[in-house]
Amino acid sequence: MSTRHISNDAQSKGIKMLLVAVLCLGFNWPAMKVGLEIVTPLWMVSLRFLLSIPVLALFVMLTKKRAPILHRKDRAVIAVVALFQFILSMGLITLCLQFIPAGTASILIYTTPLWMLLIDTLWYRQQATSKRLILTAVSTVGCAMILFASGEPGARVPLLGMLVASALWTIAIRRVSFHRWHGSVIEAVFWQFVIAGAAMLCFAIAFEPFPDFAQYNALNWLLLTYIGPVATGLGFGLMVAAGPKLAPEKIVLISTLTPIVGYVSSVLMLDEVLLPLVVAGAVLMIAALVVNGMPTKTLKKLARLNRP
Repeated sequence: MSTRHISNDAQSKGIKMLLVAVLCLGFNWPAMKVGLEIVTPLWMVSLRFLLSIPVLALFVMLTKKRAPILHRKDRAVIAVVALFQFILSMGLITLCLQFIPAGTASILIYTTPLWMLLIDTLWYRQQATSKRLILTAVSTVGCAMILFASGEPGARVPLLGMLVASALWTIAIRRVSFHRWHGSVIEAVFWQFVIAGAAMLCFAIAFEPFPDFAQYNALNWLLLTYIGPVATGLGFGLMVAAGPKLAPEKIVLISTLTPIVGYVSSVLMLDEVLLPLVVAGAVLMIAALVVNGMPTKTLKKLARLNRP
């Protein structure tokens, strides 16, 4: 979508909404790390989605003036995204987060360009451009630096688990990219949360002890409220709502702030060790994401400015 077809007021509103979403989702990384001290992983994921459902329902009612509707032609992709992105990927992220720093996890989950390249070239037989190959290589080097710096004994499996979670997330992204929605995207997210929340609740009841909610204090509930309704419900809701108001390249660039917020907030709030090699790897990965999100015209202008 070209920015010429979007009013300046709409773009300004979209940027503000997306920035709030980025802050919500970025600060959620240290919040989840702390939350795992009071609730087990499967319960954490189930509560995260179940507590967010009313927020998504409110988004739909405010924008559509009606209750959420499940469109028949959207059911398959809704189920796929719920399974790969919210059940498998989010479940794996939360399990692995018990054993690795939140800041490191927030960066590794953004290895999606590598998995997207593999999916497109190996599965869809697409030929990648030189720009895409170079940027993916840079991102991969950054990822390898983070893994090397963080690969203490006992942490290697969770680190690899984060990469698998990123790959599962990428499968969902690619599936959505081929789908033409018949209902609204915010309604699709609502039903994905319903499916994921119900599924993870069943897993939590089956495999983990029931939480003693009566023993939770006000700070515990405040933390769960942030992780669920605020970070997940409001964060995803605003990100979806901002989509039609902004050009895709702007969405990509602003969204790149999420791992930066996640990493910096984890270091500041949780006193996580700031490893130089991890920082260098993160810079490479985020730089690759930023350049990849820039329009070709912008890159050509920058190249001309840097010429002697």
